[in-house]
Amino acid sequence: MINRRTLLFGTAGLALSSLLTGCGATANALRVTLLEGSVPAEVLKRFRQQAESPVDFQMITQLETVFQQLQRWQLPPKAPTFSLRRLPWAQGAPRPATSNLVSLGDYWLAEAIAQDLIEPLDLPTETLEKLPVAWQQFVSREARSGSDQIAANALWAAPYKVQTLVIAYRPDQFPQAGSRSPFKTWRDLLQPQLRRQLALPDHPRIVLGLLQKMQSGSFNPSFEMPADSASAAQLTDSLIEPFTQLNQQVRTYDSDTSLKALVNQDVAAVVGWSGDVMAALQQYRELKVVIPAEGSLLSADMWVRPKGADMSAAAKKWIAFCWQTGPATQISIAGKGLSPIFLDRGVSLPGALEDSPLSITAIQNSEPLLPLPAAVQTAYLNLWQQVRTG
Repeated sequence: MINRRTLLFGTAGLALSSLLTGCGATANALRVTLLEGSVPAEVLKRFRQQAESPVDFQMITQLETVFQQLQRWQLPPKAPTFSLRRLPWAQGAPRPATSNLVSLGDYWLAEAIAQDLIEPLDLPTETLEKLPVAWQQFVSREARSGSDQIAANALWAAPYKVQTLVIAYRPDQFPQAGSRSPFKTWRDLLQPQLRRQLALPDHPRIVLGLLQKMQSGSFNPSFEMPADSASAAQLTDSLIEPFTQLNQQVRTYDSDTSLKALVNQDVAAVVGWSGDVMAALQQYRELKVVIPAEGSLLSADMWVRPKGADMSAAAKKWIAFCWQTGPATQISIAGKGLSPIFLDRGVSLPGALEDSPLSITAIQNSEPLLPLPAAVQTAYLNLWQQVRTG
């Protein structure tokens, strides 16, 4: 399974494999780093066929490794050792070629901006109009401090695939529900028969966001940003009792193997990402999946521009290409998610996407995670440790 769940705490080694045109990379080629399997081969091939210059695609196995690569690209090149300087042909280690665009998870966007790892995108109006306004607002963030040359609310990313937090469950564990889903709202995770039968992501931001969804209707805090330590503490104090109640339902906090626990009947329900769950459902037909109608949490894979990378005409065309109906449909199917161009209410879905077991209305009622002030992040971690160890 693709490990997108180590959103905040996990790291992994970088594993890159090249999918190149011809015998090797070309100096003037468009270079794109993307998650393996997130864009089907036929979409890559079709774009190459219509591109006016060579295109080099670099594949990664985990999104979190991209953040590490963005950091590496900003390191100064290594100088040759003293002994090598005596040799006229000896040079320092070559600096790795920077991609024009890389695929980054939305959770890392704020930190990538703060660490000065990426630059805003410069997209034509006719391309940007394909993206729903809500997502335009989400990827338009204030510039990092000290960057006066960057306009306020610059466009920092172009989402190309969205996944949803869902509930996967074993119907045989809920006979009272009959043929209906036992999860009409997120609060149904608290039903008595789920005591010690629930698997949740091992991630405080997601779990505590889920508690806020149960209480206020949103995964994001309702206070004004930024928050000070006092208001952050007040927020988490209000979550102590609900978290304690939810914690009694949980058998395991697991971001990697919870679906295996569901298949093995170690748990009755799992909260996880739609891409992983939908892949499991293809093999284990006895499982069911649902998104409560009130909406869920969205996580987007996005194109970002590394600092210093050329925002070439080919890069702009690649983003526009991903937002065309045909490629967007193929990306949605292959990645078991949904292109953001289909998230606006009233948009007609292609026939190939209409048979999804996931409610499109529920997805359209969903929201991404907004960045939190440092004080709130600290308060979240304190509450997470207090309740789980208490």
